[in-house]
Amino acid sequence: MVRSEDISALESAWAQAISQPGDVAAYCRTVEALCEQEMAGKALTLAGEMVEALAAAGRVDDARALAVAVVGNKAHNDKLAQRLYELILKQDSGQAWFERIRDMARLTENNVNAQSLIDYENYRQFTEGHVLFHRGGWGEGLVKEFRPETDEVVIDFVKGRAREMPLQAAIESLSPLAPDDLRAMQILQMDQLQHMMEHDPTRLIQLAARLFRGKITSTKLKEVLCPSVVPTKKWAGYWKRAKAAAAHDPWLQVEGTATRPVYTLRKKPISLSDEASREMKYAANLAESIEICRSYLGRTHDAAARDTILGMAQTVIEASLSRSGTETGAPDAAELLEGILLLGSHGRTTSVTPAEELRVLLTENGELHPERLNRLTIPESREHAVTLLPEALGEGWAETCAQALPLFPADVVEGVVQRIVDAGKAHLMVGLWDTVAPYPRRHPMMTYLMGCLYADGHFDGLEGAPDRWAVGRVLLHLVRTLTMDRKGDAMKGRLLTRLVSLMTGRREFLARILQDISKEDCANYFGITERGGPDFPQEIGNTILRTVANRFPELTAKPDKPFWELEFNYVTAEGLARRREEYRVLVEEKIPANSKAIGLAASHGDISENSEWDAAMEEQRNLTSRATTMDEELALARLIEDQHVPDETVAPGTRVTFTNLTENREQTVRLLGPWDVTTDDVLNYKAPLGQAMLGMKPGQVARLEIGGKFHELRIDNVEKVI
Repeated sequence: MVRSEDISALESAWAQAISQPGDVAAYCRTVEALCEQEMAGKALTLAGEMVEALAAAGRVDDARALAVAVVGNKAHNDKLAQRLYELILKQDSGQAWFERIRDMARLTENNVNAQSLIDYENYRQFTEGHVLFHRGGWGEGLVKEFRPETDEVVIDFVKGRAREMPLQAAIESLSPLAPDDLRAMQILQMDQLQHMMEHDPTRLIQLAARLFRGKITSTKLKEVLCPSVVPTKKWAGYWKRAKAAAAHDPWLQVEGTATRPVYTLRKKPISLSDEASREMKYAANLAESIEICRSYLGRTHDAAARDTILGMAQTVIEASLSRSGTETGAPDAAELLEGILLLGSHGRTTSVTPAEELRVLLTENGELHPERLNRLTIPESREHAVTLLPEALGEGWAETCAQALPLFPADVVEGVVQRIVDAGKAHLMVGLWDTVAPYPRRHPMMTYLMGCLYADGHFDGLEGAPDRWAVGRVLLHLVRTLTMDRKGDAMKGRLLTRLVSLMTGRREFLARILQDISKEDCANYFGITERGGPDFPQEIGNTILRTVANRFPELTAKPDKPFWELEFNYVTAEGLARRREEYRVLVEEKIPANSKAIGLAASHGDISENSEWDAAMEEQRNLTSRATTMDEELALARLIEDQHVPDETVAPGTRVTFTNLTENREQTVRLLGPWDVTTDDVLNYKAPLGQAMLGMKPGQVARLEIGGKFHELRIDNVEKVI
């Protein structure tokens, strides 16, 4: 707040802090910053109030530290100096060394001034618990004992053993280290340094730079911090965070190169507007400039600073607009639109309206390209762009958008649909059903929205509208796919929740569908819920089960068929694991790699004569088709190990010895699932030979046509292998 010169906000926040004081270090830094900005009077007023609040809360140490900070910055008056003396008496008068230190500082009731107070605080650093630095090479040491009777101190040096020294010799050869000196903190506050390493990396750079008169190279920085503060194995991660944060630190000036930066501590922090100006000067492109402005606008509370930053943004954006479409390397329309929208959100206008720039972004050669909305980097920009569609596209915008709805990004398509509905043009979307219904996994949001439109009656009586049972069936398929895909995908999880609410919530869409559903459709619905597995939403499953129980109880009757005649794919656990791994490789490796290949091919220019693009798109169709097929197969997978395999009966999970009577040849096979065929002795039970023998017992003969010739197969022996 001091940096942004928003003193009103500072005073308000300070007043709130007085009722429950927080970290005194932050208050000391505020005092220092105010003095740097030549506002010592304000520093004195605020600090005086906080000193009393801290003392009243029993935090005498902190009250004293804040008062010392004010005196050290020459912002005190006689009243504050006297108050600091009272705190010294309250805290130190019982110490054995008090009278000796006070005499050395010439601090008495009749001589309370800034110099005597500062001298007292300096001499007090030679008492127990303080860190000193030996200028002759012994390094840092912790005062373990002060002996006023002999005028000696005992110091435990980091580089050696404890040493007894005359007090005067110690004063002449050692320098007190401030509590926030990096060397002192390494002895007394290592836990705080570790916290800085994780959460405030540039603070460590500042502390290290102070050791070298405010300027430090990256090489020296590593020598100082690693491994004493930052463990060697954590240095790479810390250094990456620290370099990134240093570029935004108002106290640090960054020079040198990207790989070997040099850091200099500024005498005072630059203001937010100055900092924004500096960063915009080195921005790589318009998008980066806009992001810098957005970031700093979010951080400032001062109206003047905000106007300054907006003025810089407007200058950059208007200059870019003047080059738009006229120069090689001109800014992208999406970047320009984001800049225009940013200015508009703060009440500023530009020479090009947002709607005009949106039209440039979305249209080319008379065609709409709604997928380009994805080039807008923040959700707010994409949502705002949707509200501008009528103005940007003009008369017929609803018809144009309705035809292209499946191409709109998933996070904005709902807003587009709602605007078409609000315009009274919902009927324009009925024709999209045939486009999205066959592919609910590919168009989950559009499928859901089409269901909403149908449930709300927008398609009632329209030619080409699907019947409600078809809509229900597609929505159930969408429920099933979202149930399987939602893990690790928060958007699909939220969509599933909304879909369940559509079907079983206040709209009661599913209940309305089930009122006069046919047995065939009900069986289809029931089958979808059964294949959905244990994670299928219980609300939907129970609603369908009640209809089955009340109207078609025979659908849940146990079949007399043996298990291998059901629609499932029976495999061993090993075979199922193998298939799931193949599916994982396809979905998590091959399809993403193909997407990258498509992006790379698109970057090569005109896709109409781009063989790499054609090949990548063909591969995409093959991969997605394969993934859909495998997904459906896996949904039907059941373990042979979980089934009851009858004794002496050919079934999945048995070893069968049979004789081909036609060729007088004996053969033994293991009858397993389609994903278990890894050796020559394994036979897929769904293969023609396996199907011919299923259900047979020893002594029975099966007949099978092979190559136009019938063969008789006698079952000789059957034994379970699972």
